[in-house]
Amino acid sequence: MFLGGYGFGPGRRSTGVLSPIFVRAMVISNGVKTVAFAANETQGTFAAYKRGPFGLSDVRQAVARASSGAIAASHIVVSSDHSHAGPDTTGVWGGLPGAYMSFLFDQTVGAIIDAWNNMRPAELRLGSVDATELLRSQFNEPPNDQVDGELRVLAAYEVDDPQRLRALLINFSAHATVMGASNTLISADWPGVVAEQSESEFGLDGAVVMVGDVGRTQPADRGDLDDVARLQEYSERVQAKVRAAMQNLQPVHGAVIEGKEFFLREPYGNPLVNYSLLASLVSRSLNPPWAELEGTLVGTVVSAVRVGELLFAALPGEGYPAIQFELQQRVVAQKHFVFGLANDQLGYLISPEEGYEQVRAAAPDNDNAIFNVSPSIGDHVLCVALDAAVAVGFEMREPLAKCERWADEDRSLPSQ
Repeated sequence: MFLGGYGFGPGRRSTGVLSPIFVRAMVISNGVKTVAFAANETQGTFAAYKRGPFGLSDVRQAVARASSGAIAASHIVVSSDHSHAGPDTTGVWGGLPGAYMSFLFDQTVGAIIDAWNNMRPAELRLGSVDATELLRSQFNEPPNDQVDGELRVLAAYEVDDPQRLRALLINFSAHATVMGASNTLISADWPGVVAEQSESEFGLDGAVVMVGDVGRTQPADRGDLDDVARLQEYSERVQAKVRAAMQNLQPVHGAVIEGKEFFLREPYGNPLVNYSLLASLVSRSLNPPWAELEGTLVGTVVSAVRVGELLFAALPGEGYPAIQFELQQRVVAQKHFVFGLANDQLGYLISPEEGYEQVRAAAPDNDNAIFNVSPSIGDHVLCVALDAAVAVGFEMREPLAKCERWADEDRSLPSQ
């Protein structure tokens, strides 16, 4: 199959499998409402596709049906780990057969439903650690020089055996690009290695790695090693941070569970790539509400999930760290998790918009402005995420002035 993530076009066919790739899921319920988090180990998956009903919107609707409404579609977040050694689920680098996409759909629904059917009483605990040393920004000047260096974990322990760890969710913001462009072996990159190491080390039923605000954020890896050795070395350093985060766990406050999703409509405004050219390349649906070819309007979903006093924000692309920073500054929560490439994949969500020209000037050597819907979409996603956080019950310290431009837009979910 074609691997995705470097350059343009079908240049990298897989020559073997370094390690199997998976969909992993965690489901959390308070007995009244339920949320589901799932991660697939691919380049990035769209809300809807041209060739069949196997997009993430279809996945979430199917889970809602399969659970007889126990898990509402608005309470489901499915992301991709964005592995550049993973299958090209976007079409930009050659694409995949419909049969494989249907298989991925089935595996994603199955993982979530299996997790739901196997729920057991648990105590949730939260941990975090500074892992900035493992990251680097692709830009050295403000406002694009800072990275989100916090590694966050959500751990589920047995109620009857408080020392027995059963499941773990890991959230970290490194691009899954440790395996370089010359690699042609299928791999989940560092998220898959860390998930498997955590499952083995802690004796878990499952570990789910959800990448965070990975926009322009790359792993600070050892370039003097070959691909496989570099992947192992970097993953071990991430695993050491996971281990450190597990040493300072605290109980999750509260038991409220809620979810809210809003629809976002963004006029296409990429000056570097013609809309019709991009539309012809990608496998993403061109039908409303996801796209309007004549009006060059792109539609997507932004959502927030609440578990106790924890905020989980789902961004439909590679969010820039400013989105995480603004959520942390403005939303009153015990901890803020951002999930990138979640429920859709619209490329880079550049934020703040004031930093766009710096990013554009780096093209074509840097692809952030090429794989981008518009200069404003990052801030637009941020503003909708802030409103979604308020909608699930969190207090906002101070409104963000730049969000006024979108305050009156229609964010209702259109019929599909």
